[in-house]
Amino acid sequence: MVEVDETGKTTFRFHHRTDGPVYLVGDFCHWQTDHFPMRRAGDGEWVLMIRLPPGTYAFRYLAAGQWFTDFAAFGVEMNTFQEFNSIVRVPKVKAARAPRFRFRRSAAGRALARSA
Repeated sequence: MVEVDETGKTTFRFHHRTDGPVYLVGDFCHWQTDHFPMRRAGDGEWVLMIRLPPGTYAFRYLAAGQWFTDFAAFGVEMNTFQEFNSIVRVPKVKAARAPRFRFRRSAAGRALARSA
């Protein structure tokens, strides 16, 4: 399962009972098999949170030497080995706006307090 929040942080969750290691592998790391190790988060659950640039990426999980497809991701596509890659889409992140403050003034014109 994959979740992308409004800041672009992407959380990958993989459920498979294995002693590991488990890696996230995809075109965002040029399919390097040891670039993104996942951490054990419970019995059979592996998690990795990363920030990816906006775009569409293909990926798979590599657990103890076996490849796995995440069919709960944003979609799948056939790769050149006639297996399915999972797809994740990371949208453009909206720039955070700084809060705007207004100062209340006393009758004499002095600033009393600020409010959002």
